[in-house]
Amino acid sequence: MAAGMNGAACSLFDTKERVLKLGETFDKQPRCGFHTIRYDFKPASIDTSCEGDLEVGKGEQVTITLPNLEGSTAPFTVFKGSKRTYLRECILIVNHETGECRLEKLNSNITVKKTRCR
Repeated sequence: MAAGMNGAACSLFDTKERVLKLGETFDKQPRCGFHTIRYDFKPASIDTSCEGDLEVGKGEQVTITLPNLEGSTAPFTVFKGSKRTYLRECILIVNHETGECRLEKLNSNITVKKTRCR
């Protein structure tokens, strides 16, 4: 009973043994990184079909700017927060088409809150 990206149950975690590969983030000099972002609130006015901006400034301060839907009160929604390094956290990436399982180290956690317009 395998399912796609629709959130239904997937048979990839059955009793069958699978190969777990360590990803590039386990290399001595990794060429990529994985980060998590936690936000307090995502307004319905955010245009999810458009790209936003993520800036990391001094002191690991982070600003995320996302465009709003046309006709919204404000043209953008801005989130501000900080970035902290992960020490021993990983993410399991499963390719549902091939069944490949890959483990990658997480580099940092970014926690942001929506700013209020003034």
